[in-house]
Amino acid sequence: MIKKKMILADGDELYLRNLSNYLMEKAPQLELITFTQADKILPFLESGNPADMLVIDEALLTPRILKLEMPITRIVLSTSMAQVEGFSVVKKYQKSESLLNEILLKYAEDTGGIETIQGKSNTKIAAFYSPAGGSGKTTLALALAAAASYTGQKVLYLNLEEIDSLQEVLPATPGSLSEIFLALKTKGMNVGIKLSGGVGRAVPGGFYYLSGVESISEHDEVSEKEMEKLIDSIRLLSGYDMVILDLSSAFSAKNLRLMELSDVVFCPVLPEENSMAKMRRLAREADFHDRYQSLFGKTRLLVNRSRTGGMPPEMQNDEVFRQFECVAVIADMPVMGKYGKYIGNEAMLRQLMNPLLQVTAAL
Repeated sequence: MIKKKMILADGDELYLRNLSNYLMEKAPQLELITFTQADKILPFLESGNPADMLVIDEALLTPRILKLEMPITRIVLSTSMAQVEGFSVVKKYQKSESLLNEILLKYAEDTGGIETIQGKSNTKIAAFYSPAGGSGKTTLALALAAAASYTGQKVLYLNLEEIDSLQEVLPATPGSLSEIFLALKTKGMNVGIKLSGGVGRAVPGGFYYLSGVESISEHDEVSEKEMEKLIDSIRLLSGYDMVILDLSSAFSAKNLRLMELSDVVFCPVLPEENSMAKMRRLAREADFHDRYQSLFGKTRLLVNRSRTGGMPPEMQNDEVFRQFECVAVIADMPVMGKYGKYIGNEAMLRQLMNPLLQVTAAL
């Protein structure tokens, strides 16, 4: 790995030492050169010493430093958040993780490369799909996102439904799915960089997520190939241990391709005739189309809202369970209908989602 050289300058020696220690531990892709005085920085910069980025406290900016022409990424650590010509401005006092992410994203955006923001994770992708609406798909997808996050994994939840309810339960993120769709269509734009800079983090829950589209019609404008590009970009980024795709109930070409690109497909079913009838219809498709056989081979059923707490007797001998493996039975609990109630309940989520966590761990 070729390290990127960062000049880090701040007059507060304690702040500089603490931030430097954090960066050395968490950002092995960076080589640090630190300064506490402006008159020491200037000769170093004027000598032509090579560096990739300058991160400097606003109090150390002098007229001569501002006038220097430097072909490097220039970032100001600011408390006032006043704009500085030729520099990107980031908030100085924030969580070290957030500050590091902002700095690396500014550099990635400036250079057009993702090397500095790439992680080392072997990203696993789990899709949630059901042919029947109202199966609790989104509730279970969010529950798995939180449960996996509670185990220490870095998780990204993406709601790809045409009509999603995400804005009702989670605050808006810095970016949106609309911007990602635009990036997929724009030549030369790096989708991974756009995604990394646009996500927010759920509190409670701890997983990362992205706000939906501005207009429902935007989904019609995204092709199957562009969705494939999205998944490829996420895998290349290697920034997440798990990515959860929350899909609509449509049996469309885009949904099929997203499921094919996933490592596992979780399919919730309800102990009621309408839900089971649609699953039977889906199961029979494998008899008509070879394409679906491999897809259905990685589909795992989740019996949701079981009133008995176990497999309902009327479902035990159903043909659907001969076609698909059932990995979990989720009891019918009122708490699971209220996002704020269940998403912060770590113990309950880890217990309920343990079968799904085991499936994804084995991928």
